[in-house]
Amino acid sequence: MTNEFTDDRDMKIFSGEIDDDNFSDDSEYVKLINEKKGSRNIRRAMQLGGSLVMEIERSMSELNSGVFALPDEQDPMLLHRSMLMVFSMIIGLEQFIPGKALVGTALNVFYDTLKKENPKLYDDMSSTGSFTFYYLAYRRDGDPKQRVAQAFSMLCGDENNDDLIQVGEAIYHRYRHLVRQFVNEVGFEPED
Repeated sequence: MTNEFTDDRDMKIFSGEIDDDNFSDDSEYVKLINEKKGSRNIRRAMQLGGSLVMEIERSMSELNSGVFALPDEQDPMLLHRSMLMVFSMIIGLEQFIPGKALVGTALNVFYDTLKKENPKLYDDMSSTGSFTFYYLAYRRDGDPKQRVAQAFSMLCGDENNDDLIQVGEAIYHRYRHLVRQFVNEVGFEPED
């Protein structure tokens, strides 16, 4: 049985060259990309970014069940649960992928693929403003999971609602951990 991330034959998410024209020539990011261009890790980061978007599609129904479910009167909060799921995945990419260039590559493919596959969710990321609150909460002192969950509860309209905080913690933990599993499966190779 082959691991879908270590078998490079199936990589079809990105087949072109990385366009450096959008970055200044002296950019540290461009220098890092140029050093690693064509490497297996770059291709794996690209595949990982696209694969996570497909995981979002598979996970949408999960957000309405089990520990993520909210009482019927709170069901319209699916948008908030979706935003927290995407934010948690982004934090997972930032935390678990080794190296800035690989993180940037995975995030670029993630955003590009999300925009193409789910333009509404992509647009909602900008229009809701929830990411601003999540990033502020994430960067404050204390337990990030609890702070982000409190921001989720606040965005849902009741900052001190224990049920909402528990749902927020469960979503944050689940999807950040899922990214760690994906990254472990990818098996990024040590860079020389």
